[in-house]
Amino acid sequence: MTPSFVYLPILLMAYTFFGPWLGQRVAQGSAPEVFLARIEGEINSGAAAYVERVISEAEEAEVQSVVLELDTPGGSLDSTQDIVEAESNAEDVAIVTYVKPCGAQATSEGTFVVMGSDVAAMAPHTRLRAAHPVDVFGGDILGDLGEKVTNDAAASITGLASAHGRNEEWAKSAVQESASADAEEALELGIVEHVEPDLGTVLEAADGERVEPKGITFHTNGATVVQKPVTFAERTGAPYVLYAAAVLATLFLASVSFTYRRMRRWQVSTGREGMIGEVGVVKRPVVEGVGGLVFVHGERWQTVPENPEYGPIKAGTEVEVVAFRGGTLVVRALEHRGSVETS
Repeated sequence: MTPSFVYLPILLMAYTFFGPWLGQRVAQGSAPEVFLARIEGEINSGAAAYVERVISEAEEAEVQSVVLELDTPGGSLDSTQDIVEAESNAEDVAIVTYVKPCGAQATSEGTFVVMGSDVAAMAPHTRLRAAHPVDVFGGDILGDLGEKVTNDAAASITGLASAHGRNEEWAKSAVQESASADAEEALELGIVEHVEPDLGTVLEAADGERVEPKGITFHTNGATVVQKPVTFAERTGAPYVLYAAAVLATLFLASVSFTYRRMRRWQVSTGREGMIGEVGVVKRPVVEGVGGLVFVHGERWQTVPENPEYGPIKAGTEVEVVAFRGGTLVVRALEHRGSVETS
């Protein structure tokens, strides 16, 4: 049998020359990953932060593609601009927008997000709707300001369409004339590249395409889709909501603690121990063996005299509570306080 050490130099040489190539072939043979982010509802600062985070994570993980599934009525222009910038600045990550499910729409600012993506796809029976700027109440922005905002938006969406080889005239009309298009019309007019029933067929259809201006060729057939869920802070619309909630919770706990301490002090001060030393007024003469009534601490109490030798304590006399005897107060007239204390 040939000693194993004879083969060792041969194995080392083979690994030196062919190891990197073999490793590359294995890596190429593994399924690529695609990160998925879902924008459902209003486009706000939380949605923008969500998209920016997912794209950043894709860049760090060297994932080639991020899919943004859209079903949105629009939202904030500023937040939309943040998303479009994130799409454009991801030089090594191709962004796919996919309007889904059936019946979904990308309205207003959602249309900008679609136009800013590298590949645009729609599910059947979905729509791209008017991108005409409106005020916070949904009405037209009037006057010179309205004209300026509309022209700026038209220039922006036209530039996005041009950069990605899409129908510039339709994009402009979506802003200036509130044009809309369903999925089939969008495909026919060159507004989107694909109309497919699910994400798997979108990725299969896009496989092998080269997108400009990034110059990325898709390798998405059979890709593993990694869903990136939205965080609580992103879902609420803005990180400051967490801060506000924390502040409110702190204030609430402080209030509860303060109230509890006050209640504890109040219970001590209003209990029997707290009544020792209180001063009241006799309402019915206090007589040994008969008792009387004293108004003290806002209530009428049955009372007995501390020292019967002083005789009955007349009505109207101010007395001091000196002790409890069962459920009865023991009192002394204030005029006798010094003599008792110094005796």
